[in-house]
Amino acid sequence: MNVSIDKNLPNEQTEEKIDYFYHIRQIGEIIRQAGGMNELFCEFADPHITFLSDNLQVSRMAAALFASLVNMFNGHQIYLNHLSDFIKLRSLEILCFLDEFEDLEQKELIEINKENLPFNRHGELSFNIPLKTINCLRKGSFEDFNTSKNLSITDFFKQLEDMFEQRFHKVISYKKAISRMNDLLKGNKQLLFVQKILNLAISDDDAFILLRFFHFAVSLDIRDMEIRLFPAMYDRHSYFTPIKRQLIDGNHIMIKKKLIENACGDGFCDTEAFRLTDETMEEFLKEIDLNIVSIPVKEIKEHGTIAEKRLFYPQKTHDAISELSSLLKQNQFLNVKKRLSENSMRTGFACLFSGAPGTGKTETAYQIARQTGRDIMQIGIASVKSKWFGDSEKQIKGIFDKYRACVRKLETMPILLFNEADGIFAKRRLLQDEYIGPGQTENAIQNIILQEMENLEGILIATTNLSINMDAAFERRFLYKIEFEKPQIETRKAIWLSMMDGLSDENALVLAENYDFSGGQIENISRKAVVHFVLSCKTPSLQDLMRFCDEENQGKKNGKIIGFVA
Repeated sequence: MNVSIDKNLPNEQTEEKIDYFYHIRQIGEIIRQAGGMNELFCEFADPHITFLSDNLQVSRMAAALFASLVNMFNGHQIYLNHLSDFIKLRSLEILCFLDEFEDLEQKELIEINKENLPFNRHGELSFNIPLKTINCLRKGSFEDFNTSKNLSITDFFKQLEDMFEQRFHKVISYKKAISRMNDLLKGNKQLLFVQKILNLAISDDDAFILLRFFHFAVSLDIRDMEIRLFPAMYDRHSYFTPIKRQLIDGNHIMIKKKLIENACGDGFCDTEAFRLTDETMEEFLKEIDLNIVSIPVKEIKEHGTIAEKRLFYPQKTHDAISELSSLLKQNQFLNVKKRLSENSMRTGFACLFSGAPGTGKTETAYQIARQTGRDIMQIGIASVKSKWFGDSEKQIKGIFDKYRACVRKLETMPILLFNEADGIFAKRRLLQDEYIGPGQTENAIQNIILQEMENLEGILIATTNLSINMDAAFERRFLYKIEFEKPQIETRKAIWLSMMDGLSDENALVLAENYDFSGGQIENISRKAVVHFVLSCKTPSLQDLMRFCDEENQGKKNGKIIGFVA
């Protein structure tokens, strides 16, 4: 929508800004002196009405009504009964000019509020004067009135959000929302996103729904849209009923064009929720850098920031890790994926690292990422699981959505790391009455992860301390299952020597033989040794190191926990 201004003004105003308020005030004063909008008013107000009509490009009656509303405006809604009192016309007579009011609204000079159509909650039609209209009247220029053209993609979605918010709160009618949508699309054909929307050649109603999906995905970071969120966008809920039937039956044009699809809950299609397809997101949103945030993702760790660290494993573990590292090197990985695809096999790789705490599972994942040039998208299960209750399905699906966005964005496929994932991969519950709430939630999470792993087109590494409790369905989906055993004496000795400068072979062997420590525990002792040196300026003796080991092993004796026996 454009409000163009006639530059052919009277000579005395050619070099000055247009004084709209002068003519508006004159119209208001004539209404008061004439006792309303009557024949006397029309006679004396004619030049001022003509001026507004010509410059705002609206009808003479619309110009008179607009001037009346501006005269009454005090920052609040202007109700029909108040306007009736001001211009001395009955409400029914004013309603005969709804076309003029809608023309003013179409030009965005006013807003018509119709909550609980056709009247608002106060039982009356009401009007509002937007701040931008007041500013343009004050400046005497409407040249910058239309701010909906030639927008950046970010500003485009901001205006789209404003439009949907205004429609949701019934500030504008559905008809007005459609008009604004079309103005936005027509005024921003320079955007690739808009070009693709227009090229679909779908109806205004369908475009409105599709843009609602994009609004949720881009502005609110929500992929799944439940059907119940749509009726509020229409003047009457019943208007959405035939569209709802088409969506549920799979006959809607956007489903046929593969623009949207059923969302999935508990591993099954959810007929009450839909989402943009991955292909649609990728094709239409190339101009937008969708940041990988707002999902419970601890961090995206870039491979170049990972410090090199020497790790020690038993021979069996070492061989398995070497094979996995070799597979994930880019050239080898692409060749393997191609061969699997040619044989109609799944191309995703899910890997399980299991073992006692401190045996190097997480650090191994980091080192593999560093060596193979892959960034890591890390999920801290322990820190986010409580957030899933009540919204679990959306959260966990969002994680995989974000990972797929990462895969599309990065040249080298990243690693999705589920750290400390013991609870997620545990055996699914047999639901009993007292556990049915949380049990259903955990089972739903597991079913979704199982489905995502089945369709995985990436690299997933999960770490767990309790593989013995793993659900069989998960175990089958892990192609690589690597057990991280506690290091044996020779390995422990090598770890001691690698972490403590100046430690003799003899002392390292004593510590390795007397303390069945993991690499993580040995690292703790090494840190205590550094603290001891800083505080005392002395290198810790063997006795000091053994004292540190006893403190680390507090609560245990000879590897057994000290405590009460049942």
